[in-house]
Amino acid sequence: MNKKKLTKRELRERQVFEDKKFNRTLLISFSSLFVFVIFYLVFHTFWHDTKYTYRQYALYGKQVPAELVCMNGDKLLKHESIKLSYKGKNYSFCNQDCYDHFVNHFTEDAFISDPLSGDTICKAVALLGLKNRGNPEIVYFQNIKTFNQYYKSRK
Repeated sequence: MNKKKLTKRELRERQVFEDKKFNRTLLISFSSLFVFVIFYLVFHTFWHDTKYTYRQYALYGKQVPAELVCMNGDKLLKHESIKLSYKGKNYSFCNQDCYDHFVNHFTEDAFISDPLSGDTICKAVALLGLKNRGNPEIVYFQNIKTFNQYYKSRK
């Protein structure tokens, strides 16, 4: 059992090396934790904005669900809309004020022209799509044929 005794200098060098290794590990661990916490807080705080921005790009060229649209303002919403019935048809609105405005201006707000055919259609039975990528404006289509033609012509 020959154990080599370490000199004070070697012992000090070894201890300094181990301290540096420990400090590096500690720094990397806390830096990783800090970055993770920041990302979590940002996405938790701004989740609706992140989801809304994603939808503005991801839903372009696809049918937009009526639950995500206010048919009074023709805009994509950050939250789900409320479905209310008027004159036997279901319309989507962001709040009660939009519904009241819609009822008071029914003839102007309930009908819109198809962007390709020019025919007047009711918003309750129309197909919905985004007008431009990254923009919350909604455009209404009479049928799937005009829907597909619209997006093919915009490519």
